[in-house]
Parts: sequence; C-alpha cells; structure tokens
Amino acid sequence: MLEKLLIANQYIVEYPNVITLGGVILLVLLFLFLWRVKIKEAINEYKLKQLLKNIGVDARHNIVIPDGIDESIFIEHLILMPNEIFILGVKKFRGLIFAAEKIELWTQVVGNKSYKFENPLLQLESNVLALNSKTKESKIGKKVLFISGSTFPKGKPDNIVSIEKVKAWRRNLIQENVPDSLQKDWETLLALEIKDDFVAESRLLGREGRWLGRNMFPIVSLFLLIGAWLFWRLM
Repeated sequence: MLEKLLIANQYIVEYPNVITLGGVILLVLLFLFLWRVKIKEAINEYKLKQLLKNIGVDARHNIVIPDGIDESIFIEHLILMPNEIFILGVKKFRGLIFAAEKIELWTQVVGNKSYKFENPLLQLESNVLALNSKTKESKIGKKVLFISGSTFPKGKPDNIVSIEKVKAWRRNLIQENVPDSLQKDWETLLALEIKDDFVAESRLLGREGRWLGRNMFPIVSLFLLIGAWLFWRLM
C-alpha cells in the first residue's frame, strides 16, 4: 500500500498539469451531474425566449407604457397578428391544471400535491383595460402560454395557448396584410412606450430575479471550486 502511495505521489510531482486538468474535469462533471435539472431548465428558458422573439407579424417584449393615471404598466409580450393585438402572458406551471375562464383561483396538481394560483387571464385584465383606453378601433386581447408539461384534463379555456400554437405565430406571418386600422392602433401603442431601459429591466428582474439568483449559485460555486484547486496547485 505504501509503495502504491509513493508511486502516486511521484506521478503527481512529475505530471502536475495532468493532475490539475483531471481535477478540473472531475469538478465540471460533478457540477453537470448535480445540476442537470437546473441546466435543462435554463436551456428550455433560453429556447422559449428565442421563440418569443420571433412570433406574429410584429412583437414587442419587456416594454413599459403609461396607464393614463400617472402610473406605468409593464408588458412582457405585446403581439401583433393579422387580425388582432394581444398581450401574451407566460406561465411555467407543470402537471395537471384545473381551470375555467371566470373563476379566480386555478389548481395545479403535481403528483399527490395540489396548489392554488390566481387565474392568469384575470391577472392581465388591468393591462388590457389600460391599453384599450389608448386605441381607437381595436380591442386588445389577452392570451396565456402554458409551457410543455402542463395538461388541462377538464378542458382548456379559449385564451390558453400551447407551445405548438405559439410556433405557428412565427415570422412567416410577416407576409400577411394587416388592416390599416389595426396597424394604426399598433403604432399608437408603440409610440407610447417609455424608452427607459432601467425601468424595464428593473420590472423584469422583479419578476425573474429570484430564478436568476438560484441559478447563478451553482455557477459561482463551480468557479470558486476550480479557482481554489488551481490556487492549491500553483502554490
């Protein structure tokens, strides 16, 4: 046993770079294994954002618009289609969703546990009313996207859409004609946008900051581990 330890120690002394590289690879593999679920979620989040960048005839994301009463509203996704303008909300609930258009609370069932959450269609109502007060011909609609992994066993409300539906809104709709009245209302809404990146970013981080913080922790931890290993090898 002592002889094997001496051989191993001699190998470490003669090939320090190989040992360092091997240690870094092991740390990276350990990180990927322990955080594989979070990594998958981050990849799916990136794919979703890329998808939402290119939908409908035109779209605006993370914009701030005054509501007319000395306040402002933050809209994550405002979409122009050939026949309508609507606000799109995104929900990341998985499992079984029991919902109806008018009820205040919906239910999510995951395994043996159930959770109540506010009707997301009603959540968008105040924003819809604020935008409707600024358009002349068009009535602003609302839709909510539930990501893949959620099902509605008792029926899906009309304004709930799936990823497959959103993919049908890709930029190929750019060729379709938009009525003049709808186009004017769209331009009216865009002209109201408050060009303040700090406000938009702060409102966005208010919604997503916790998610970002949780997912930054393993990345920072990995770099600290690698940095400590390299420091030890160089000393």
